[in-house]
Amino acid sequence: MQIHQDLDIHYYSIKSYCKGEIVVLAPLLAELNEETDANGNPVKGLQQEALTASIMLTSKHLDRHWPPQSIDELREEHVQALAAFRPEVAIIGTGASLKWPQRALLKPLIDAGIGYEIMDTAAACRTYNILSYEGRNVAAALMMI
Repeated sequence: MQIHQDLDIHYYSIKSYCKGEIVVLAPLLAELNEETDANGNPVKGLQQEALTASIMLTSKHLDRHWPPQSIDELREEHVQALAAFRPEVAIIGTGASLKWPQRALLKPLIDAGIGYEIMDTAAACRTYNILSYEGRNVAAALMMI
């Protein structure tokens, strides 16, 4: 599915998702960009990156190597990494279908008083973008569809 929205060039967002791939729009690092404007300044914007393994993201951070590739591999330390961002709400996308993790695995979120939602990854991608575009402090951990 392709997602369309007015984008802020300073934040991570999800452009699209399909089986085996999530396309993230990432801030273009000006210091690495060789393109320049008419005044010789590096061009700022977004670059897209197709990711094929589980990820964790916030509006300001992208972890391309979030370890669990399925809900069966999810461990408390993986949830702790999500909680470490101190989001207002955390979203866990469980792949192609909704699968609830054991409640004990969510202890880092519960103990920190962080709201959380568990949903299939497609719904998690859409929800992340909506909350992020609203300016909410949201973190998402997404397993591949």
